[in-house]
Amino acid sequence: MKRAEFWAKQYRSHIGKMVGVCYRYVGDWPLAEDLAQDAFLKAIENGHTFRALGSFASWLEKIAVNEALMYLRSRTDMVEMEENLVQEDGSLDDDSLIQGAEFTQEELVELVGTLPVKQRTVFNLYAVDHYPHKKIAETLGISVANSKVLLSRARAELQQRLLVLAKKRVEG
Repeated sequence: MKRAEFWAKQYRSHIGKMVGVCYRYVGDWPLAEDLAQDAFLKAIENGHTFRALGSFASWLEKIAVNEALMYLRSRTDMVEMEENLVQEDGSLDDDSLIQGAEFTQEELVELVGTLPVKQRTVFNLYAVDHYPHKKIAETLGISVANSKVLLSRARAELQQRLLVLAKKRVEG
């Protein structure tokens, strides 16, 4: 198979997933599409570095994650953003309400997309891409403790937002 044919086939097979990966971090579809395109071009340029230690799809996804993270690092609101701590009430009734609600994948992705940039980034790296806190800290240039705090805040914020959505469904 010729090189161009190989990459055309890989593009058709993987670009949708790459756009989805980028969207998880930036929360904007047109921007995610642009970042995925850039990531794919980097994959083509650096195809010789793929060592088949994992799947090709995983390698492409990692490039997409890195592209999204590079974009986020370039934004001043990523560095200067003030985080708000959300209080959790720990109510069993609220937990039961959330657990009993059936949320669609689209609703969950949308809720994650509404988190502040740093929280969303750490949440995605930890919960979705399974990065350990040490790797998150190194990748984002923050401390391990800060990574843990941001994850905790993201979880608390998501729990609050899920509760609001669940209550709306119950009320009508």
